Amino acid sequence: MNEEGRVTAGGAELSMEEILGGPADAQTLAATIAQRLRALILDGQLQPGTRLPLTEVAASLGVSVMPVREALRRLEAERLVIVRPRRGAVVAGLSTEDAEEIYAMRVALEALCARRGAERLGPPEVASLEELFRRMEAAHEAADLAAFIQCDRAFHSHLYAISGRDRLIRMIQELQDRCRRYLPQLYQGWEMVEDPVEAHRPLLGAIQARDPLLVERLTREHMQQAADRLLREIVREAEEHPLAEK
Repeated sequence: MNEEGRVTAGGAELSMEEILGGPADAQTLAATIAQRLRALILDGQLQPGTRLPLTEVAASLGVSVMPVREALRRLEAERLVIVRPRRGAVVAGLSTEDAEEIYAMRVALEALCARRGAERLGPPEVASLEELFRRMEAAHEAADLAAFIQCDRAFHSHLYAISGRDRLIRMIQELQDRCRRYLPQLYQGWEMVEDPVEAHRPLLGAIQARDPLLVERLTREHMQQAADRLLREIVREAEEHPLAEK
C-alpha cells in the first residue's frame, strides 16, 4: 500500500474502497439484503402486493441500488418477489399452484420423516415428546397463539430430528418456511373448526404406542388437512387483495 492508501494489484493501483466494493463483496451484500427481505416476507411483515422500489429500499438500508437489484433477482428466482418491467418489484403471494406443489412434497416428506423418527423411539424420546405436547396444551389454554405455533412446530420438528435424516429434515424446513407467514391465519381458522390440541392427541397416542405406520398415516392426514386450510386462505387472500390492484 502506498502513502495515498492505494494498493497495487495485477499492475493496477486500486483504492481500498474499490477493493472492498468489488464483485465478491457486492455478492455478499446482495445475499445479506435478500436474507433480510426474505425474513420480512416470510414473517408477514411485507404482505403480498407490497411495492419494493429500488431507491427506497436502498435508502432504507443505506446501500446503493446495485445489491438491492441483485437481491430482488434472487427473491424472484425463489418466487417470493415479482419483478415487473418498468413497474418495479412487488411481494408475491403464494399461488394455489405453489401451495399444492409445496404441500404435496411436505405431505410425502413429513410422513416419511415421522415414520423414520417413530422407528427410533425409546422411553427418553417419548418422554420428550410428551413434554412438548404438555407445553402445547399450556399455550392453548393461555390463548397464546404465538407460543402455540412455536410448540406445535417444536413437537413435529423433534419427532423428525429423532429420525436422524438430516438431508430430509433440511428439505422439510425449506418447504415449511415458504408457508410460514400464513401460520397465524391457519391456526385461527383451525380453532374455528376443532380443538388443535385434541387434533394432535391421536398422533401422541401413536408415538406412545411406538407404532411407526400409524404415526406415518396420522402425520399424512394432519398435513393434508393443513394443506386444505392453506388453499382456502390463499383463495380468500387473492379475493381480498388482488396483486393486480397493488
